[in-house]
Amino acid sequence: MKFEMYCNHCGHEWREDEENERCYECPQCHSESVYRSRYVICSCGTTVYCDGFTNECDGCGALYNGFGQRLSSPDQWDEDDRYGCFGPQND
Repeated sequence: MKFEMYCNHCGHEWREDEENERCYECPQCHSESVYRSRYVICSCGTTVYCDGFTNECDGCGALYNGFGQRLSSPDQWDEDDRYGCFGPQND
């Protein structure tokens, strides 16, 4: 998992390979008003931001969870897992 940061104060953008204390302070203006976003690089080379529950690669359609772990294709998911909580309910 990698991190991309954006300073809300001066607009500076930078990336870190791992989480550390520097992620919360802008290296340019030292402001602590920093927005942090997690991302992974997909096997196709596309950057995938992991800000949601399920995140899709724009390059190849691969799915990643919010922790940057690649998920199997939805057609391989158990039907109860796929529709039990979020899909249509048959009462």
